[in-house]
Amino acid sequence: MFHIRDVDLAGRIGRLKLKRGDIETPAFFPVIDPIRQELGVEEIRAAGFKQVITNAYLLLRRFGDEAIRRGVHGILGFDGIVMTDSGAYQILEYGGIEVEQDTIIEYQKAIGSDIGVILDVPTGDVDYEKAKATVEITLKRALEALKLIEGSSVSWVLPIQGGRHLDLVELSAREASRIPYYSIYGVGSPTEFLERYELTVVLKMIYSAKKHLPDSKPVHLFGAGHPIIIPFAVALGVDMFDSASYILYARDGRYMTDYGVYRVEELEYFPCTCPVCSRMEPRDLAELPKDERVKMLALHNLYVIKRTIDRVKQSIREGRLWDYLEELSRRHPRALEALRVFRRFHRYLELRTPHSKGEVYGLKLYSVESMWNPRVVRFRVRSWRLIETLLEGVEELLLKPLLSDEECLGGDAGVNVIYYTPYLGLVPAVICGLYPSTQHVKSRVHDMGVLDDLVYSLRAISAKARSRGVRVKVGYCGSLSWTLVVAMEARMLGLDTIDLC
Repeated sequence: MFHIRDVDLAGRIGRLKLKRGDIETPAFFPVIDPIRQELGVEEIRAAGFKQVITNAYLLLRRFGDEAIRRGVHGILGFDGIVMTDSGAYQILEYGGIEVEQDTIIEYQKAIGSDIGVILDVPTGDVDYEKAKATVEITLKRALEALKLIEGSSVSWVLPIQGGRHLDLVELSAREASRIPYYSIYGVGSPTEFLERYELTVVLKMIYSAKKHLPDSKPVHLFGAGHPIIIPFAVALGVDMFDSASYILYARDGRYMTDYGVYRVEELEYFPCTCPVCSRMEPRDLAELPKDERVKMLALHNLYVIKRTIDRVKQSIREGRLWDYLEELSRRHPRALEALRVFRRFHRYLELRTPHSKGEVYGLKLYSVESMWNPRVVRFRVRSWRLIETLLEGVEELLLKPLLSDEECLGGDAGVNVIYYTPYLGLVPAVICGLYPSTQHVKSRVHDMGVLDDLVYSLRAISAKARSRGVRVKVGYCGSLSWTLVVAMEARMLGLDTIDLC
């Protein structure tokens, strides 16, 4: 059972009830290698992770019936939630595994997995025909597995495949949503794209799947362990993640940050205050024996991921998830690309963004990307619908710059007043003061895209007004450059202007 506690954009804080207990989402599952694991599960637990994932296929090969006798929790020495993958990664990495689906499903049931995965076929980055085959085989296996998973105490994941071929992802998600008994959906095969920082490809995959999946069930993104992708994926509705990145990076001497990865020897100072970084310098870490260095790096990397998850949750609680994405977009060029692709998802996000929360926070408007914040989009749509009504039966319209909260005094007799302001565009006086018309803080230096939007808004309302025989006068403030841009355009359109300052 999945209970959603709070939402912002399409991101949600939820509680997933499993046979061994509950986990709060968004949740990250560190990958535990049952054969080679430098960082102990007790240290992973101490870093704040109550759930892990391990590979059932490797358990079967390495431990066989011993894992059935002791259970997966006993083998790992972990008393929290354990998710087991079926071995699909080995299919992607090595081309195949020597096990039948029925065998690996029954094995996951026998070892006591809390969450299990059917034996899907990952897509990877392949051509269309190969991708189509992975979708068809995975869906066929999902149907074949029903006789084994029905009534099971394990919560089962149905992976969505298709890779960069978005029509196949949509097909996979549509068909998967019709198959009963699966508790969780998984978006598969992002790893190759994430390794190349192709964040936009992965986000399009998530969106293509999510729009066909029920919101009542959680969605897992396989193999996503870089902090830079997690907030964007959550914003589109991903609830769970797993990755071995924390340990793989550590083995390669790589140090995670919120915005990128460094080699330890490149650092003179740690941009982090986690328990690892607060007690040593980069030189000290680099000089440790290899096993200890890997362990410390892996622990640090986990703390970075945990901090990202917690920051995402707090942003959802405050209704500031978009603000967080904008902040991240200035930390890495690929993150800026990721935010800009969200423009394609604005309707999907707006429908899922709550109109109000218990405590309302003012918007932070930084750049042209701020105009695609669903709360801004919603206000602009509402304003234009109201303007259509206001233009009926009036003779004159006054456009005024919105310079302060005190401006929101309504229109004079016989004159309709509409304010204009960067980011929000046109604000009819009758709704001036309603959220977020005055509940925001904006940069005083505006992108050309923001100014172009004001010019476009002026052209649009001027054309609408003239078609109805309404005279338009434009006020400006000679000391403010953004109002001068509007005034110059007004004169080019043949409109009267007046300096109000």
